Amino acid sequence: MIFTRYSRWPLWIVGAVGVLAYATAFYPGAMSFDSAYQWWQARGGESSNIHGVGMTWLWRAGNALAPGPGVIFVLQLLLFWGGLAFIAQHLSAPTLWRVAFMLVAASAPVCFVLLSHVWSDVMLMAVLTCAVGAMLSARGRRRLWLLPGWALLCLAVTLRHNAAAAVFPLLIYLEHLRNIQVGHAAAKSLRTVGIALLVTLLFQFGAYLLERTVDQARTLYAVTAEWDLAAISLDVGEILLPPDSHGPGLTLEDLRHAFVPYTAATIFERTQAGMRQPFFAPADPLNDEIRRAWIDAIVTHPQAYLAHRWRVTKALFGSKSREWPPALIYFDGEYQYDGNPPIVPNSSAAHAWCVRLFDAMRGSVLLSTWPYLCLTIAALALAWRSRDKADMGPPFAVLGSGMFYAAPLPFIAPAAELRYTGWTCLAALIGTALVLAAPRKISMSAASRA
Repeated sequence: MIFTRYSRWPLWIVGAVGVLAYATAFYPGAMSFDSAYQWWQARGGESSNIHGVGMTWLWRAGNALAPGPGVIFVLQLLLFWGGLAFIAQHLSAPTLWRVAFMLVAASAPVCFVLLSHVWSDVMLMAVLTCAVGAMLSARGRRRLWLLPGWALLCLAVTLRHNAAAAVFPLLIYLEHLRNIQVGHAAAKSLRTVGIALLVTLLFQFGAYLLERTVDQARTLYAVTAEWDLAAISLDVGEILLPPDSHGPGLTLEDLRHAFVPYTAATIFERTQAGMRQPFFAPADPLNDEIRRAWIDAIVTHPQAYLAHRWRVTKALFGSKSREWPPALIYFDGEYQYDGNPPIVPNSSAAHAWCVRLFDAMRGSVLLSTWPYLCLTIAALALAWRSRDKADMGPPFAVLGSGMFYAAPLPFIAPAAELRYTGWTCLAALIGTALVLAAPRKISMSAASRA
């Protein structure tokens, strides 16, 4: 019988079938403006650090094999399904339940929708899934598995500017494993956390050095800052945006017409007076003007700021209104940017059926993040209660990674796009599975016998 307790082949068969199924329905992957812009940079366009530079380099590597998003899309699928298979084989459960975990994680509505795209957020989900698989494989004396774990987490930091928050808890557990393998099982927790923090900062510094190789460096915070300033301005009845950030004659009515509660983009596109695009050169004095105006507005009008950020948080983690653009959840098609060659979209019947399903779920709780946050909290509570009976290090690391990644979003997110919380949702599913089928604890004696 193929579904035996100790067989690993069914897991890899499911992974291979999953890759083929997703490729059939979605290849070459949906490509929005952000994706098309990164591909344009990879093809030789003027590069910038607006998006994670690591993703641009992956685009260049993929472009060397074949033009278009297809290579990146397949790489995402391989990392994601391969990571799920590695995780599943380390669950203390019958093979049938391991297979069920893989299918549930891949078909959960948020994951199912997001994995049809070529986005840095989705690549981050895939890379971190594979990193968790490597982390579990490094248990015992399998020291070599630490290397791909570190390498994948280093790559993750270069994909998204806020990815270090998700990487830090996973590095804590990797450092814990390293201590066990070198005979330091009694290493102090603060020391382990400190080393993990240092490694995270080193990874972030490496990402910073990589960003210095771009043609045009840009500051990033102004998007969120100006959106916050616009919201506070409308609340208090006074234009608080610096004069140099917009054209002459900007009025509250003009700003109100352009402002929406779910994305910052519209204030830069719809005002009649005009707004300067928010990605400024680091030396531009407008950076300091916006920063000072932003801080002053928050200090002077904290209630207006918190009310705006609470609206953003509800839109980010809650259900999206069907009156809002579908692009907040999914993008169907292949955006053509500048001189990029046209890409033939997937026109299969399976693709059409999936897109109809996406649209049917668009305004429902199925594509909300808050249920996954509730699942994370419940799983953390169960892990805490069971910490003396089983090794809860992996669940704490994965669930903590998802929570750390989500924690700053209410204050830094420039839009309520579902993809921003993709890893948080996936981490909730993986972490819960690790709690329910926790690997046995590894003691020093067990490690020496392994």
